Amino acid sequence: MKRVLFSAIMILLLMSSGCLKAQTFQDTPVLPYQTNASPLFGKDIVIHDMPDRDQRNVAVCSAFNGWLYAAYYYTTEPGGHPAIVMMKSVDKGISWTVLWDSSLPVTNSKFSSIKLLTTGNSIADLKLFMATMCKNDYYMDIGEGMVIRYNGETGEYENGIIDKMDIYDITIASDLQYPSSTSNTLGILYSQYSNTGDSIIFCSSSNGGLSIDSRHAIAITGSHPHKVSLAFGRSQSWNSGRYFAAWEEKDDYGSVPGRIYTAHTDPNFNSSFTAPVNLDGIDPANANLCRNPVIACQYNNVDNDSSNLTEIVLFDKFDESTQRDEVKGYYNLQATNHTNYKKLNIPDFLLNGLQPDICFNPFDSTFMMTYFDSTEKKLPFLVNNYNLRNPSQWNVISSGYNDSTNLTSPYPKVNLDFEQHKGINVWSSDQITGDGIAMFDAQYSTWTGVSENNTTDGARLLKAFPNPCSTVVTICFELGKAEKVSISLYNMVGQPEGVITDQNYSSGKHYVNCNVSNLPQGSYYYTFKAGACNSGGKIIVIRE
Repeated sequence: MKRVLFSAIMILLLMSSGCLKAQTFQDTPVLPYQTNASPLFGKDIVIHDMPDRDQRNVAVCSAFNGWLYAAYYYTTEPGGHPAIVMMKSVDKGISWTVLWDSSLPVTNSKFSSIKLLTTGNSIADLKLFMATMCKNDYYMDIGEGMVIRYNGETGEYENGIIDKMDIYDITIASDLQYPSSTSNTLGILYSQYSNTGDSIIFCSSSNGGLSIDSRHAIAITGSHPHKVSLAFGRSQSWNSGRYFAAWEEKDDYGSVPGRIYTAHTDPNFNSSFTAPVNLDGIDPANANLCRNPVIACQYNNVDNDSSNLTEIVLFDKFDESTQRDEVKGYYNLQATNHTNYKKLNIPDFLLNGLQPDICFNPFDSTFMMTYFDSTEKKLPFLVNNYNLRNPSQWNVISSGYNDSTNLTSPYPKVNLDFEQHKGINVWSSDQITGDGIAMFDAQYSTWTGVSENNTTDGARLLKAFPNPCSTVVTICFELGKAEKVSISLYNMVGQPEGVITDQNYSSGKHYVNCNVSNLPQGSYYYTFKAGACNSGGKIIVIRE
């Protein structure tokens, strides 16, 4: 196979600008509600309105400041060239601009996976990483995998970190926000074919992904490893940090189910790995019937109730006799130094669920989970506390955050918005033609689907901070010319709480303070008017 991906991406990744369309609220927002009256996900947002493309395997991540990045792949027509699109949003996912849209000059190939993450805590050091692989033939399991680094502000290509042939799958993880006690790190995990024995390989970087300085073979096996998943784990007592891996192994290339394994670095983030633990083998009913593992670990500055950190691995159990899937999982409350894995006891309503994904939220110490309910054609959003005192009782935040139920292979993803401290979701919905289209929604989203072009020479609402807040919240906006600006505050049932400002402002950026010290704890919405521009957002008031 030819090494086409690395050189082609270096040559073909061109910057392309997109037009931001202001998608805004009505005067009184029409909000989605749960039965307990708490606001939920807004309407589905199309990331890239290109209906002639079959957009698949959408990935999403957040930067420290709340900028969002999304990517998907498609095949060009005519020509059949594999292509990837990278997009960026600076307004909480309401509108997206194209950073680049590039195809490779090869045929009979396709991309098969994408994973995104960022590093850095300022614009100056913001980096965007993409792990992806391109299969060189539609009927082969292996291809070329690589990890690429970009400038996080502009999306410009900076460097190729890893470029490997004969790869089944590749993924990345980092210690953003809660770094190892020694440095900022990046971890890379991939499964690789060899005629002497397939292997699982881990590489780490101690300088935030600028270079690779450690490589370990986790396992060399006569079986065939496929999908891999990687997470960083850290707690107060285990602040040197560790990378936790999960992967699947199959007895032969053509088999659908297989076995699930997990292991982790010890005692540090760049150490060698512990002996792999076979998770599906814990329960004979699951043995050799599983696939598609995903892993998440607690990472913050506190210990769980076991004076350790928590690890969760989810996967599909596939029953060939019934052709049905179930979401299964295991957890470990002493993940750094024990192999005491317990069944997660996934609730019965997850029967015939598949394609799970999971992410840890270090700000409220919860695990956020999503999956595809193939019976109801819904994408639920569930959370559970990191101590998992009730491992079978997940809090259902939404039984289905997707508005359209036209789903066949959505492969939903959940990640964390580091500014909002809430979950963000992407997936592939199906168009009338059957082609996929990349979609976005978020736990904090209040978008109602009402769109208006911004005709005020650049008037735009920027953000509210701090958010959550307890005493004063500052709302920032920018005007392209002098305008009268009105900002009003509403509670979550649409009742007015007061006018924040209603006066003329000059062109430029402005900051308006709002005293919320007398408001009850909860969620509130504000509307922003400047000429013909109507917009709005949500703030969360907390009481300490």
